[in-house]
Formats: sequence, structure tokens, C-alpha cells
Amino acid sequence: MSSAIELAGVQHSYGDVTAVGPVDLVVPPGEFLVLVGASGCGKSTLLRLIAGFEQPTRGTIRTAGEPPVPGRGAGLVFQQPRLFPWRTVGGNVALALKYAGLPTDRVGELLESVGLHDVAHRRTWQISGGQQQRVAIARALAVDNPLLLLDEPFAALDALTRERLQEDLREVSARTGRTCVFVTHSVEEAVFLGSRVVVLTARPGRVALDLPVNLPRTGVSPSRLRALPEFAALRATVRSAFEELPV
Repeated sequence: MSSAIELAGVQHSYGDVTAVGPVDLVVPPGEFLVLVGASGCGKSTLLRLIAGFEQPTRGTIRTAGEPPVPGRGAGLVFQQPRLFPWRTVGGNVALALKYAGLPTDRVGELLESVGLHDVAHRRTWQISGGQQQRVAIARALAVDNPLLLLDEPFAALDALTRERLQEDLREVSARTGRTCVFVTHSVEEAVFLGSRVVVLTARPGRVALDLPVNLPRTGVSPSRLRALPEFAALRATVRSAFEELPV
């Protein structure tokens, strides 16, 4: 497979309002692509198109060489965890495995991967918001899809929890090698997480900057990574792209 995601001339409209496009992107397997832009620029619309929840008005989308099918081929993490409060933490992950037709004996392994092995027995309302988002990530990882799509999953969290989950997600993506598409409006988050950052213009969202992030993915602590001059330079490049966009 030469590419995990291909977008060719993709455009999407709601009535007479064009939300995004035209956009052309090719995402190779294993890449961590971050879509960053101001509110209303079409980031989430583009993610829904890649997931197959909506069909483009124009252009074509392929994931693993095929048109995307909702619920197949991609794990999804949203702004809100959307967990079942009447089930335990482990029960939420087990349900994802069950619906995928997979054995539920991987629950412990999946919770361990997001640092939640010790809360499997708790109800979801008994854990913090950050822990709930970790459950959502574990649930998305439950099915061995090659693609993970995340729509501003840390936006509602406090700064310290957000940084910790960014670090966890970066480590999980490096370990699993899954292709990730992450939506955010935070420049700092985009540069820290991404191996590639795409800045979108104001509506209709088009590619204003397509920037490879050549920072080490392993072997460097998060605090040291954020302190690198290269990190600051990339952050400044992305921020300047925003400043040059028309209001």
C-alpha cells in the first residue's frame, strides 16, 4: 500500500456554503498528520469525510485504496469521550472488542497501554475527564484498524492533563505505528504531536501550509523536546502561517 489516505480535489458544501476545499493530500502509512486552523475552517468536516461519515461534494477520498466506510478502517476519538456510564472502564473497552468480533481478553493490555490498568473496575463517572479520554483512546485502539482519527480530544481538559495526554498519545502512536489524523486549533499541540502539520485557511478550508516536522519521535523526554530550538522554530513557522491568513 503506497498511501494510507488520499484526497484528490476534495470539496464539501452545506447548501450554498462551501465548508472545505478543494484539498489535495496524500498521507503515507505511519504518519501523524495534524490539521490545525481557526474555528470554522473545516477541520472537523475534513475528518468526518476521511471517516466516511459524510461524502464529498466534489473530489475523491481513499483510505487504504478504498472509499472510506463509516465504522470500518478507522478508530475514532471525539472531543467528548462518549462512554457508557452504566458500564465499567473495562466494560467499555470490552464492548468495543465484542462488536468487532474480537476476544475480550485484550482489555487489560489496552488499558495498560494508556495507563489505566488500575481503574478497570470503576464506573466511567468515577474517573477524571483525562482518564475518560484515555478510555476513549483505548477503545479506539481495540480494533486493529490502521487509521486513528482524533477530533480535538483534549480541548476541554486543563493544561497539565492535556500535556500529559499529548505525551501518552505521542508514545502510543510511535509504538503502534498507526496512521493518525489529529484535529486541533493549538499550534503548540500541532507541533508537539505531528510528524506533519497542515494549516488550513479560513472557510472554505484549503491548505495554506504543509510542513514536515522533523523532530525525534522517541528517545527524547517531552520537556526536552519542547525546549529544543528546532521545536521553537517549527512553532514560529506554523504561527506565522496563521498571521498571514486573511481574517
